[in-house]
Amino acid sequence: MITQVGWLVLVTAGFLLLPATARPTLPFGIRVPRERAGELRSIRVAYRMVVVVFGVAATAAALAGVTGLLPVLVVACLLAHWAAAGFVARAKRSWPTGRQGVTTDTSLRTDLVRLPWPYLVPAVAFVAGTVVLGLVADPVQRTGSTFWNAAWPVTNQVVVLVLAVFAVVTIPRARPELDAARPESSARAYRAYLTGMVRIVALVATAVIAALAVKALLLWRLVTPGTAWTVLTIALPAAAFAVALIWLVRAGDAGHRLNRDDSEDTGVVQRDDDQHWHLGGLVYVNRTDPALLVHQRVGSRWTLNLGHPASWLTLVALLVVVLLTN
Repeated sequence: MITQVGWLVLVTAGFLLLPATARPTLPFGIRVPRERAGELRSIRVAYRMVVVVFGVAATAAALAGVTGLLPVLVVACLLAHWAAAGFVARAKRSWPTGRQGVTTDTSLRTDLVRLPWPYLVPAVAFVAGTVVLGLVADPVQRTGSTFWNAAWPVTNQVVVLVLAVFAVVTIPRARPELDAARPESSARAYRAYLTGMVRIVALVATAVIAALAVKALLLWRLVTPGTAWTVLTIALPAAAFAVALIWLVRAGDAGHRLNRDDSEDTGVVQRDDDQHWHLGGLVYVNRTDPALLVHQRVGSRWTLNLGHPASWLTLVALLVVVLLTN
């Protein structure tokens, strides 16, 4: 019961903070002019009130002994977010369109953000060390189980490392998120954001891989099980995720808080492409867009362009990886 209540509180808090993490021009995943963003305060307040009601109701039900409430709460809050996006879109229809445009920075292609290979060296070292330790220790004999049951920490380490390498290679090549109203300052901010993101990916991957190395020591009975080792398997990734969260809050979605130049204004608003975004900015489908990865409108992360044929091959490959590691 206590574990479920804790997760319910965390999910509620996360959805309450979600509007604050979005760019000012993308409330609930709907693109609006910067000068109009302040007019949507009532929608944000109503959304937060609904999320609080859902969270309190779910927590009360959990304390009364009801189980399986976490997915229900997540779906309910997602529906609230989607409904808020609908209200923003409805308000937007009454506003004048203004002059729209797009901007690009070719240097983000010709001079890519430097990949953090030195940051991944510790992760590679942890994987290699765990493999060598496994070859020497003979975990199958020590645990009395099958090879795959004894080797799962190593296979998971490899998967995390491969995903980290994939992320740091593809993220700088994804379509840039620039502001037509502030082309130069948004390009500088986005480059700084990309630099921070690839380093954060390397940091989190290293922490998770190190925690899996400790798991291997415990599973293979090379160390005596104890509270300290168990805490270490949790503390390592938790600390990395905490650092990542602090940096993401400081940088803002797509690095919009790193753009401190309020003097730049071209008088052009970013081109409206809401028709390609669905479920409140969570899903992107555009068959005419050659980009495979695009920055999601909700939360600082990238998502696949489901209109691109390669996106479905990527999803299938990820599904195969998940099934092989379970």
